[in-house]
Amino acid sequence: MNTPPVDPVSDRLRHFAEAVRQSPHNLVSQRAKVELWDRHIMESRALAASIPGPGRVLDVGSGGGLPGMVIALERPDLQVVLLDSSKKKTEFLVETATAMEIDVLVIRGRAEDLQDGPLRGAFDIVTARAVAPLERLLGWTMPFLVPGGLLYAVKGAKWEGELEEAAPQLRTWGGSVVATPDENPGTDGPRVVVVRRASPGVST
Repeated sequence: MNTPPVDPVSDRLRHFAEAVRQSPHNLVSQRAKVELWDRHIMESRALAASIPGPGRVLDVGSGGGLPGMVIALERPDLQVVLLDSSKKKTEFLVETATAMEIDVLVIRGRAEDLQDGPLRGAFDIVTARAVAPLERLLGWTMPFLVPGGLLYAVKGAKWEGELEEAAPQLRTWGGSVVATPDENPGTDGPRVVVVRRASPGVST
């Protein structure tokens, strides 16, 4: 009888999911706890697989570590930084990363307050899952990207309307949409709008 192959990443992800469920800090809703593995972890795994590498990734509004911790576990070729403004959530992320020996840097703060500091223009990829409407999210995330860097914004069913409303901000940042959810209909992955920040010399 053949023994099924061992998947150490899945084992570590299940350990992480259990840490989220058991945390006293209400990191996710009760519904999200029920759907944690089948929806939230699986969507984060699909997102991690789609990100180009190697490079530096900033997960804005990381919350309980979705998708940032999952990306760090799935993609050792990426340097992952987790950013959140909540003290209890960043403490959970630090404690869990230390206990599980996950190689991430956790920073507590608001994205809009940190974009003129050392993080500005420091990342190849920025991810944001259910953080804010795209119009607002662009202003919070684009400053952290290198020229030509990519924002992976995980959105809900109303992503098309958000994209239309964000058109002025896209022009402001010289952003170009390089992928939308309708390009991959029927997939089990998350709805992701991918925006590229303008490279030097590109007119806006």
